[in-house]
Amino acid sequence: MMKTENYCFVCGKQNPKGLKAVFSQGNGKSYTEIILEPEYQGYSGIIHGGIIAALLDEACVYAANSLGFNTVTAELKIRFKNPVAPEEKIVVEAKANHLKSKLIEAKAWVKDKQNKIVAEAEGKLIIKEKIE
Repeated sequence: MMKTENYCFVCGKQNPKGLKAVFSQGNGKSYTEIILEPEYQGYSGIIHGGIIAALLDEACVYAANSLGFNTVTAELKIRFKNPVAPEEKIVVEAKANHLKSKLIEAKAWVKDKQNKIVAEAEGKLIIKEKIE
């Protein structure tokens, strides 16, 4: 089994500088709601795109892993559509499909409080091992 020390930047509870996102997952889907602090902004009043990208990546992995595999991201294509402000609740969701013996494809998106898409991603994840 792939080792984790609960120090992941996105979801690790022990990382003092991390986002501490809590994902629910199951049946090829993942979901979280999160409020990002001003420390994660790029331009004034706008959350940095890299933070949004990290959330999309994590959502894809959680969705893929809910299919019963430990995976790692091989490719992630992101399209940014709208900015998100610090201290605004956002929703991050993903869906994954097992395509081939070692490949899972996932789609993820971030929505703001008006339900507008902030960013969306398409990912390819490589299966490292089956979860026992």
